[in-house]
Amino acid sequence: MAIDTKGRFGKFLRTKRATLTPDRFDLPVFRRRRVAGLRREEIAQLAGISPAWYAQLEAGANVAVSPALVRRLADILALSALERAYFFSLAFDELGAVDTVVPELQLLAGSRIAAESFEAEIELVLRAHRSLKVQVYSALVHGTVEELLPQLDEARCPIGLWLHDDLAHEHRCGTHYSQASRVHAAFHHEIDRVVDAGLADAPSAVERLIVAPGSYVTTSVALERTFSTWALARS
Repeated sequence: MAIDTKGRFGKFLRTKRATLTPDRFDLPVFRRRRVAGLRREEIAQLAGISPAWYAQLEAGANVAVSPALVRRLADILALSALERAYFFSLAFDELGAVDTVVPELQLLAGSRIAAESFEAEIELVLRAHRSLKVQVYSALVHGTVEELLPQLDEARCPIGLWLHDDLAHEHRCGTHYSQASRVHAAFHHEIDRVVDAGLADAPSAVERLIVAPGSYVTTSVALERTFSTWALARS
């Protein structure tokens, strides 16, 4: 799936810039502002680059950027961890950029979830979930979905292995375990829908499924809430 990553990078910048307010950065607030959010010149000033250079970034020009600049922009835009990983993957147009700049979100591939306490294991579960979402984002953007398929089996992903093979038997009874298993399976069903759209070379469908507040997003939120509630119930 061929996607214009520089164009997506510029669009992402424009969209996030529109959500920022001058007072957050102690910038002067004029009575009438012709644009929503910050001006391009203001973002450029905060990032320490020229307005003309920043304008090229928003225009999706094929210009080189440094990790330091992308990191500064991500900080200014107050991006979440998942948004930062997506932002970097667009900036550098390579799947490896995600793991390079956001090591805390590395997928726990090839290893099993195990920790000294149940609560710590839940933390690893949530990290694995967030990392998988980053991997899905980046694979869809770069057209490498086929490489990701072995990691998408609900029973063999890190969380599935933990739930069905490695979780201590004392935690496998009750409604929390049943609910966690159901919501995990439901999220993999949503991933399958997104991946099918990616394999069908339907970028508009992919973006609608993965970005809009639809079932992919709501199921992911439900998964995080379910596992977090489970941890609290056991503490």
